[in-house]
Amino acid sequence: MSNAPPPQKRWAERSFSRVLIDTHIPDWDPNFLAKLNAPAVAEAVFRSGAQAAMVYFQSHVGLCNWPSAAGQMHRGIADKTYLAKLIAALHARDIPVCAYFSVHFDNWAYLAHPEWRFEQATRNGMGPLPRARYGLCCSNNPGYRAYVRAQTEEIATAFAIDAIFFDMMWQPGVCACRHCRMRFSAETGREWPDRLDWEDENWCAFHAARERWTAGWAHELRALVRSHDTRLDVYHNFAMGVANWSRAQGFESASAHDFLGGDFYGGRDEQLVVCKLMLNLSERRPIEFMTTVTSGLTEHETLKSQEELDLLAMAAVSHGAAFLGIAAFDPDGAINVASLDMLRRAFERMAPYEPYLGGAPLEEIGVYFSSASKVRFDENGTALDELATSGSSDYPHFHAVKGACRALQGAHLPFGVITRRQIDELARYELIVLPNVVRIDELECAALRAYVAAGGRLYASRLTSLVDERGTRGGDFALNDVFGAHFAAEERGQSIYVEPAADVVGKAIAPQRRLAHGLDRNGGAVRLKLGAGHALSTLALPTGHPERGRVEDHNWSSIHSSPPQEWCSAPTLVRHRFGAGEVIFSAADIEARPGASSALFVALVRDLLGAQGARISCEAPPCVWMNAFEQDDRTIVTLLNYQIEAPILPIDGVRVTVRAPPGRRVEKVTLAPAETPLGYEQAAEGVHVEALRLEMFAMLIVHYGRESP
Repeated sequence: MSNAPPPQKRWAERSFSRVLIDTHIPDWDPNFLAKLNAPAVAEAVFRSGAQAAMVYFQSHVGLCNWPSAAGQMHRGIADKTYLAKLIAALHARDIPVCAYFSVHFDNWAYLAHPEWRFEQATRNGMGPLPRARYGLCCSNNPGYRAYVRAQTEEIATAFAIDAIFFDMMWQPGVCACRHCRMRFSAETGREWPDRLDWEDENWCAFHAARERWTAGWAHELRALVRSHDTRLDVYHNFAMGVANWSRAQGFESASAHDFLGGDFYGGRDEQLVVCKLMLNLSERRPIEFMTTVTSGLTEHETLKSQEELDLLAMAAVSHGAAFLGIAAFDPDGAINVASLDMLRRAFERMAPYEPYLGGAPLEEIGVYFSSASKVRFDENGTALDELATSGSSDYPHFHAVKGACRALQGAHLPFGVITRRQIDELARYELIVLPNVVRIDELECAALRAYVAAGGRLYASRLTSLVDERGTRGGDFALNDVFGAHFAAEERGQSIYVEPAADVVGKAIAPQRRLAHGLDRNGGAVRLKLGAGHALSTLALPTGHPERGRVEDHNWSSIHSSPPQEWCSAPTLVRHRFGAGEVIFSAADIEARPGASSALFVALVRDLLGAQGARISCEAPPCVWMNAFEQDDRTIVTLLNYQIEAPILPIDGVRVTVRAPPGRRVEKVTLAPAETPLGYEQAAEGVHVEALRLEMFAMLIVHYGRESP
């Protein structure tokens, strides 16, 4: 037996609390960054209590914080050795350093080299950002590409860093410069499209090319860094991973990151989705969740409350993720120390639980997130110069993914967000959810068909498998044999009704008699023809459907609402046995909506799972997040009281039920970090852990022993 010590963990595996201090500051005023110096910045990092620091080497303004031969150094930084001194000071405190570098967003390059500029073909929107301040450059321009490569090589060879983070590794709209046009033509032999159309093969090929360029550029920069130092971790901002098609950051680009991380500002539901997504998409763990100490990205003075910051940090911990807090320097290089103290308090709350993080997430349900489905068909036919590309997550598939995640988390069912990366390992999931997956290819269809035939269970909704990635819209669902139903038409109008035809539907929506489902840009429905399946519910329509009704006509029956008046034989929920598996298909994306729609979705999922239920379950209000990770002979269960409004009110009587894996038995249950023993009782469905009083966060450790032969 070897007495060698265990291998040293990489910096990212032992640094869960991290800090970045934004330095996007120009140099036209001699006072800008005049107070910035290595001892002051090192002190700021120390004050925050961070275990790792991301340090600006360059920023969106394009100025370098070292004397770059390929660019211009910030004139406010008098000390040419500033970065070397800062790195040494941080390393002296055992704080790893990640170099920050901004691509595409580079004001200096934009002004100094007009020929490198990004030429917008669309009406670009940058969300809340003041887009007129940003000089955008195109990575297909060989001059700009060489410039970025040169500066990257300087960083990788001249500084003792531990990692490099490339920010803005996505496209801020559609660039129509001659280099983009030439590259598309050379690679595909196709003509440059002048309008968006997801049912046009040429447009779909163009979109695929843009995503391929983004991923290729990310791979190229990582390979360049590694050619100089194989130790260095390289990752790129994944913030636009859930954004719509316009940012061209497909999930396939994740393979160019050593681990995934990004800054997010979309609230509780977005954090839930992106953490679950990154857990299964990342090449390595832990993933990194970033957000600002301020109330938003464009705020400088308005801070989050301490409780809000703590919740964001502990939500990261509940997913086994690192948390990176973003503060900001004042223009002169000073900083509000209160923001650092807030981060320190959040990091102190995280610290006791960090030794328990890691392992494989316990996920019995897989919510399928399709990178190809980040689209809206209602934009079809729009000319590029009339198209607004905000990079938002306002598209039907994301609303359905987010709604499914919110509902499953509220029901405390163990789930994960999966992608095409898991397409060959679907069998490890008890159930797969396909939430309005509007574009899907033959390989995905084949894998899903085989999964169900072998005994898997599936929930799918709305347009799933009707359109492929090449833009071909079939006359029927590609998976119609699996669904036991056929596509007839897309529903138009204001709303439809789901009329129960089975107890599982009626009980789930009670005391409502039937379920209303609105038809708008965030949700819709299709008309079905029954195939080999049987109907769990049928279709009811309001008077005059699909017309909305006007004062001059008779296409309405009640002036405020649109009650059902026509009952149809068309099914809205279809259950089907396919091979050894079982499927429920929904004509409407009910998972996208809260309330009774969400309750029905959860009821259908539970029905598909069967009487045995989930291995881990929890009796608690929906605001409690439950996550679990498998670690050798134990399971780590986290409970987060993620209430939206402050102050967080404690919840009494929270109870967790655990069923041991096959061949194991529960030996003891303890409460981290003190590992206080918790009582439990054995039941047919598993072990009931004694009821807890949940303040903000609790971590249970379920220890297993071997069952006696």
